[in-house]
Amino acid sequence: MIPTPAKPRILRRARLSDQVFDWVLEAIRSGDYGPDDLITEPALATALETSRTPIREALFRLVGNGILTERGRGYCLPLLSRDEVAHMFHTRLLLEADILRQIPDAPDVTALRAASEAEKAAIRGDAPRDFIAANTAFRRALFDLCANRFLTEIADHCNDRMQAYRSVTLAEGANRAAVAEDHAAVVAALARGDRDAAAARYLATLDRAQVAYKAMALPR
Repeated sequence: MIPTPAKPRILRRARLSDQVFDWVLEAIRSGDYGPDDLITEPALATALETSRTPIREALFRLVGNGILTERGRGYCLPLLSRDEVAHMFHTRLLLEADILRQIPDAPDVTALRAASEAEKAAIRGDAPRDFIAANTAFRRALFDLCANRFLTEIADHCNDRMQAYRSVTLAEGANRAAVAEDHAAVVAALARGDRDAAAARYLATLDRAQVAYKAMALPR
């Protein structure tokens, strides 16, 4: 009989580390952490009521994935250089244009429409957090319409690495309104089976975001 290794504690810690990783990543995507926020092991241990070991493992993974960077006694969202932002937008345009092309002719836009409506509801207000969460939900619902999970996972990763800037570029109500209008048009185009129109409007949003990023005082 082949013995079964008894490693429940290690496996449990691994699962807990994955849960912490997912929780922090979701908090980043939802706009709970901005570029000036410091994420620390003690604060997460208190918030999640767990030991610091799985938290440390999760944070190391996030650093390895380029989503966080070390700063002093904690971690923060990385600030990309001007060239890195340009390269990231170039990559996003290629990936997300292909995602739009692979969406089926008659997709179910229920989740996409709900996210679009949430964006509209979050336009007003001083804090962009609610809009960032709705914007993330819209992008996720859009990517879910594409069957190529390899493609959407890479696109997700690119978006995660740019998260630090969304609280800045979406701080203005006018920017939020423009994005919400574009995304509503994307939903309408997909609902009537016009992928070309949906792609054109969605990519126009990316182009405008790229201009906004270039206007920021980014390091070279």
